Amino acid sequence: MKRRYYLGIIAVFLMLATVSWKSRSSPRPVIPTVINLNIGMPYADVIKSSSYPISKHTANYRDVPLDVGASFVDHPAVVIHFTDPQHGFTLPPTKFAAIGYDDNRVATVSTSPMLEKLPFDEAVALLENLQNQFKRGGWSPWEGNESEWFDLTPTGKKQLYARMFEAGYGQMTDLRIPGKYSMIFRLQCERGCWTREPPYLFLVDIGVSDDLHAWWDKLSPEEKERELPPPQYRKCNGFKAKDGTELEPVRPPMPPCKPSTASTASAKQP
Repeated sequence: MKRRYYLGIIAVFLMLATVSWKSRSSPRPVIPTVINLNIGMPYADVIKSSSYPISKHTANYRDVPLDVGASFVDHPAVVIHFTDPQHGFTLPPTKFAAIGYDDNRVATVSTSPMLEKLPFDEAVALLENLQNQFKRGGWSPWEGNESEWFDLTPTGKKQLYARMFEAGYGQMTDLRIPGKYSMIFRLQCERGCWTREPPYLFLVDIGVSDDLHAWWDKLSPEEKERELPPPQYRKCNGFKAKDGTELEPVRPPMPPCKPSTASTASAKQP
């Protein structure tokens, strides 16, 4: 229940981000303010440690202050600093962010860390900068849905660009710090891709919460293997959703597939 709740909050906030981006004009140059936070950080500590006026941009959803509520960034420019000493990161300035609270503590953070929708090459440069930060911080793709790092080799970029014009018009990966955090990391086309009318413009989206996939670590290797798709539907076997939506299994003979860590662990057991 908690997992679905937080995923729902992040999805709603990222949807609000899209509306915010579509309704605002180009910002004037400003000096960024800073929001320092971490998942589980008390609301009062976010206020004290941040130069952005958090309390002036907070809505309460219940009578008890911040039992459940949210703070919003809706104008440029704000730098979000995730303060975990080992897994933290600093995002580029943004003009949209939403911070969700539960029991007076930070529960979710959703943002598009940029000031403008960008052409593909510039958006991918930002994506690569963030991906490198996350890698250095020990984040890793979630095995349970076959998430992978964005392939930003020249060939990978060409494939990623082509993906932006398929149904869904974006690509997402799930990252996590086991036992602590999970993250939605996404590149999304926000202009032109569905109509094939340039200019094509893109957003990078990030949503962070506590570890929504902790249940995965409690499974045995055999149970993990059963949770993964059948071989003909696995990405490592070359599976790709037809037109981005319809399932089109890989027909035999299938190319070699690297074994999952679940099956590898299972094989090592006596």
